[in-house]
Amino acid sequence: MSSLRANQALVADEILLDGRLALFHQRERWLAVADLHFGYELSQRAAGRLVPMWGMASIAERLLQLVAEYRPSRLVILGDLVHDKTAAGAAGELLERIRAFCEPIVVVGNHDRQLRGQVEMFESWETERFYFHHGHCLAEAEARIQVIGHHHPAGTIRDGAGLRLKCPAFVQQSRCWIMPAFSPWSSGTSWSQDEQSRVWLCTPERVLRLPESEPAPI
Repeated sequence: MSSLRANQALVADEILLDGRLALFHQRERWLAVADLHFGYELSQRAAGRLVPMWGMASIAERLLQLVAEYRPSRLVILGDLVHDKTAAGAAGELLERIRAFCEPIVVVGNHDRQLRGQVEMFESWETERFYFHHGHCLAEAEARIQVIGHHHPAGTIRDGAGLRLKCPAFVQQSRCWIMPAFSPWSSGTSWSQDEQSRVWLCTPERVLRLPESEPAPI
């Protein structure tokens, strides 16, 4: 891509962060997302909580838009494809829709254990430079950069007059990159920025990097 939109940022050589909460490698053609928690509302309704039924449609629409736009060869889902087994059937249908465009690689997360035997999953996936896993357990990645989910990072921007806006965040550390949660139900965990981290705030319309002088989010 010769020029970037406001909702894209070049976070490393040939690697784009999309404000719709995805990471894309332009040469290797993989697209990575994390923590869909697909079917969260089904899980809540099964528990007797009448939450609205819009999250699954939002996830599917955004994911298919990204796949259609970037045309990856592989979509890497970095764990927590589902919230629990209640959504196993619906998640399988979503993967079949994705499979019409690219190969889905589902890395197992701590919420996915009950899907074993129903969805093909991998403990990890790797390329020459990157090692993808969910992030709920320690992993040995040798010299590769780890790309993980699980932590649902978020950051806060302020206008100086008391207004605060909390956004999902992509966090870059030297040997570990932490993806924002793709789920619209996740409020995110405020990430304390330090000298070893770069924090990018993500919205559908814009990607913003927190400056090093920005006070730590609360």
